[in-house]
Amino acid sequence: MNLDQIYAELTELANSGDPTFANAANFCGQLAQQAQAGQMSNEELTETLQDVQRQMNIIQDMSQMALKEKLNTCINGLIAIASAV
Repeated sequence: MNLDQIYAELTELANSGDPTFANAANFCGQLAQQAQAGQMSNEELTETLQDVQRQMNIIQDMSQMALKEKLNTCINGLIAIASAV
């Protein structure tokens, strides 16, 4: 998954109609943009994204599992990209 695909998935999540996932997706996108602009280190990005993952782990509602998995995939992709730089 490349950065453009991740941004597309985050946009889809942001427009999902679920406020929890919309907010998380917007936040993750903002973090990635800040890291790209050099406003935060890759380590800070990774740590903050992992915090978002931990917060999302508490969601147990089966109707939200697809959104949760999609967000998790995006976060893992961003972490992988940040780790590769």
